[in-house]
Amino acid sequence: MTLLAPLGLLALITLPLIVLLHLMRERRRRYVVPSLLLWQLMPRRQQAQRRRRLPITLLLLLHLLAAALLAAALARPQWFTTLLGREQHLAIIIDTSASMAAPAGRLSTSSRLDVARTRARARIAELGGRDTLSLIVAGSEAHLLDSAGPAGANRLQAALDGLQPGGVGSDIAGALALAAADMQGQPAGRALVITDAALPTLESDMRRAPQGLAVDWEQVGSDLPNHALITFAARPRSGSGPVQVYARATNYSDAQFNSVVRLYGDGQLLDTRPVFFPPQGDVELTWVVPPGMTLLRADLDGSDSLPADDTASLSLNTARPLRTLLVSTSPTVIERALRSIPGVSLQVIAPAEYVGADTPNVDLTILDGTLPDRWPPGAVLAINPPNTARLLSVSGRTETPPSGADDLRTDPTTTLFEGVSLGSVKFGAVARITPPDWAQTLLSRGEQPLILRGHVDQSEVAVWAFDMAKGNLTTRLAFPLLLARTVRNLAADPLPFAALAGQTISLRPDPRTDTLELTAPSGTVSRRPVPPGEIVPINLVEPGVYALRELAGTDEIFAGQLPVNTGAARESDLKPRQFPATTVAPSAVIISDPTHDSRPLWPWLAAAALAVMLGEWAYVHTRRSSVGQS
Repeated sequence: MTLLAPLGLLALITLPLIVLLHLMRERRRRYVVPSLLLWQLMPRRQQAQRRRRLPITLLLLLHLLAAALLAAALARPQWFTTLLGREQHLAIIIDTSASMAAPAGRLSTSSRLDVARTRARARIAELGGRDTLSLIVAGSEAHLLDSAGPAGANRLQAALDGLQPGGVGSDIAGALALAAADMQGQPAGRALVITDAALPTLESDMRRAPQGLAVDWEQVGSDLPNHALITFAARPRSGSGPVQVYARATNYSDAQFNSVVRLYGDGQLLDTRPVFFPPQGDVELTWVVPPGMTLLRADLDGSDSLPADDTASLSLNTARPLRTLLVSTSPTVIERALRSIPGVSLQVIAPAEYVGADTPNVDLTILDGTLPDRWPPGAVLAINPPNTARLLSVSGRTETPPSGADDLRTDPTTTLFEGVSLGSVKFGAVARITPPDWAQTLLSRGEQPLILRGHVDQSEVAVWAFDMAKGNLTTRLAFPLLLARTVRNLAADPLPFAALAGQTISLRPDPRTDTLELTAPSGTVSRRPVPPGEIVPINLVEPGVYALRELAGTDEIFAGQLPVNTGAARESDLKPRQFPATTVAPSAVIISDPTHDSRPLWPWLAAAALAVMLGEWAYVHTRRSSVGQS
């Protein structure tokens, strides 16, 4: 027990004061006698001979008890919960990186994650009546899985069953930060990290971990030999020529290793190469594959501890086709610049032939000097909008002189104009446009907007407010570069060549897309709605090839492939690392905080003092009533 306010014990000085008051109080007994004449003959005791005795009465005991209880309550005593059973909180951090799929030992049939589950289940079974336990997953990104006490033990066990290894990297530092946040206000909080410690960056990652957190470490698995394909990349030699492919494989073993690497293109075997790995050495391979291939796969032959990193895939068809419709009365200059952009297929029509939003199978619509009644779905570039446009508020034209470097203002959030010189450009007649709510001004001269950008309904829209036929932009080197960047900014994002397992990619789909369909390598199909104009995060957990489809209702806008690989230098080396000594806290050392590790007693003492005073009041009134009756 401890006292949070020991000065409150000064109230005990009231005890001798109460005794003194009881001594000073005159107390005489009443007797009924027939006469007082005989008492006059009795000798009287001298005043100095009188002796006062403390009257031990129930009233005195009640007064002393009430005062003692109030003094004790003022001192705010606390009982340590160690005497009543400590309330503990344990945060179990489980490594779910790809290396946890490896066996726990050379002769073991259980994976390292299986062993981690078993140890976590044992801790869940040990939960006491007031204990709590949190499960935190340290995969590529750390996240809190669940938290519960003994009543939720079955829920915690079910959460453990759903864990699967697969992510590249283990965010131990982030998991410890989550554990520290989860323990705010929790008594006797500790973190337990269960990992195979096959993390080359463990020591550097731990420098980012929160300080002062009590951490215990449990290692699962031992040093096992492994071989992995850690790099698989491609680079086209020309726009439509053959593709050069590069692969690097590594031997994470102290013994030499002979194997075979096979290269597949769209499911067909293209080449077989025997390879010799020196101890702790690398092998580099290159191929030249013919154009037209969409998906490549390399396989490393040989049984090892982690089969998932013996295969790597690569997509060669990442660029999106950009079906473009140019509506213009003078398309020559724009057409020439558009045809130099890779992936653009162009159709040119006159404004009189344009049917607006009813034109099917168009990804990008360029409207030069004309605007329909509503924005076409998809990407739209409006150049020199007319005064009669209903979609924009245009109030005439303004002739602008050649711009200087200080005349133009660009939005600091855009990279559209990086490396583009516009200082000598004369924009000619510029439409006076009042920027709509959905648009952002990217380029302006004074208060005059020149280029606007925004999203409206199912359209990504850019507006060039100037007439290129009356300016000199088309004669400057900035024109094709600015046009190409504007087109790419309006179009949807291309898919990556490949990603690592556990990686989250951000995708800006076609603006017409309302549903994104993703089929995992295991065959699981997930669909999610796409908010208009928003970037969609995609978490790629399973190794293999994902299939992605962008849908507008039931119509397919785009279909592509997302290869996901496991091989990486920070994951395929199964050698355990030493835990950082500075982060290891001894299990027996627990720092007690009276405000967290104890329970207050003063409310009970104050209540007891009140009960005693009520009892004293009842006793006095009962005694007066009996004396009055007698």
